[in-house]
Amino acid sequence: MAKLHSYFVLCPLIDQKSFLGVSEDKDPEFVIVTLGRNVINKYRLSDQKQVGGWTSKDHITSEVIYDKEQNTYVGVFNKNTIKIWKDESENLDKIKKYKFPVNILKLMAAPLKSPLIIFENGNTASLPYALENRKTYENIPLIKENENIVDTSSYTLNNIRYVCYVTKDGKNRYEIISAPIREELGDLEKSKITKIKISRKENVYVVGELISCIDRPAVYVLWSDSKIMTFDLLKKSWKTVGSVPWISTVSSVSVAWMGKNHLILFGSNIEQDGAIIVAYNIALGVGSCKYPMKMYTEGARLYCFNDRIILEASNHIGMLPYVLETKRNISSLLGSHEIGQDEYLEVANWDNTTTLVSCSTSDDTKELIKLGLTERSICAQVILPLLEKTDHKSVLKVIIEFKDVPEAVLVQLLNYVLKLVSAKDANVSSPDEFAKWHSSACNLDAEDKFTLLNHIFGISFCDALLIPYLRESLSINDTLFLMSYISFLLVDVKSELDTDYEGKLFDWYSLLMDAFYQQFLITKDEKITNVLENTNNIVKRILSQLDTINEMMPLLNKFLTGNVVTEDNDDLLPYTIEIMQI
Repeated sequence: MAKLHSYFVLCPLIDQKSFLGVSEDKDPEFVIVTLGRNVINKYRLSDQKQVGGWTSKDHITSEVIYDKEQNTYVGVFNKNTIKIWKDESENLDKIKKYKFPVNILKLMAAPLKSPLIIFENGNTASLPYALENRKTYENIPLIKENENIVDTSSYTLNNIRYVCYVTKDGKNRYEIISAPIREELGDLEKSKITKIKISRKENVYVVGELISCIDRPAVYVLWSDSKIMTFDLLKKSWKTVGSVPWISTVSSVSVAWMGKNHLILFGSNIEQDGAIIVAYNIALGVGSCKYPMKMYTEGARLYCFNDRIILEASNHIGMLPYVLETKRNISSLLGSHEIGQDEYLEVANWDNTTTLVSCSTSDDTKELIKLGLTERSICAQVILPLLEKTDHKSVLKVIIEFKDVPEAVLVQLLNYVLKLVSAKDANVSSPDEFAKWHSSACNLDAEDKFTLLNHIFGISFCDALLIPYLRESLSINDTLFLMSYISFLLVDVKSELDTDYEGKLFDWYSLLMDAFYQQFLITKDEKITNVLENTNNIVKRILSQLDTINEMMPLLNKFLTGNVVTEDNDDLLPYTIEIMQI
């Protein structure tokens, strides 16, 4: 089953009409966003940072792709020109141009093979073949004048590469076109083209379609009566999958492939007063989950990269992380947990008198467990009411029970503790002053409060989900306090940290740096500079200590083996070197 997390913005849109698409980069953690006719940017999905980009005076007319075979970027300019460049290229206007006599519709990347060029007239060729024969390329159209290609994909069958189109004519009639590509030449083998009409006897029309060739080559078609059908490109047969719930099929619906028998659909909700994202299981024919959206965008582009849904919205590109589970479908629906088995058999001694061990789980938690809710849901329902009270000891007692804490609750806990410990009174500019403040605060019956904060740092989290909440809820001063406190824990002699917890402290510090790096760069505040310099000194000190340990390891090893040389005695050396002057 599918599980959708929190939605957040990847990048703003310059203009929705000029947006051309998103494609995969060399690293799966990065994507290429062709924002407009002159702008191409690269973004990292984990923290939404822009990591590169290019601009061009020539108009870009199709989404830029990455050629994994040649390790280059390829783009279409002015509809009839191809440009190829490297990552380190800076000026695209000086790149060599390959001009074609035929208009190019798009480029299509393929794993382990050269990209394909899709022309507007329906012809297709591999990129190397098309570049070599661009001046003599034939202009005989494969599709009719009133037809447009609305979707493309490619697949391999018996080591033969095939290309597949879905076309649409002026009367909203759809057709599937597929043909093999000649390996020795790289162009279409037109004698083996097959065409399949997409139609039903009922009075219905197509509202969404998708060619997916990732797991099994197939064309998925969503009809206006909410039924979804699939055409198997290998068996050449149709099959009705089921009906898609929660989504309106009056207007168009965007469809993409999630993986593991799941489709993702974006469209208007049933009431047509907003939008909705629906994950649909084609194996079971049921909706897995849904995510409500405020605004519907007709014809929005929809992608799935690296376990993240990428969606074209009205004024931005949105991102929605997801998780697909295949082993625990029923438990995901019911919220149950795997059964834990004892590793040993305990034999009871009935002659001994024993006392019952009280369970530390609160009554509210027990009741929610009986309802079969997930741990994340229970945590949110139990913790949030406790934060409204002033009993931080109860919060600590309850939070220890949970291993899976929602990221939103985690940030609310941080804000709660920051108010408890009066973080605003701490001097974060000086490590010595901060240590004195911490010592005095612990003497004023605040030790339990810091225990709660220390426990929060030990809770596991997802970076991509937590960063948006941190940016929204924490101020710069709160962030500087947390960074100073983490630095204090790393060097405090009284803090006994195990390796795992110390690693989580480093993760938290890196996360805070990623979340607020723009504010750190823009804001000219001495406190920020002092905190970062203090951290730099601590890191240098730790690295110096590691270098010292590294130098001592060989000597310690000699101590353990008993081969220790206490003084430099030439008689004890295995050999000597003498220099003689003749």
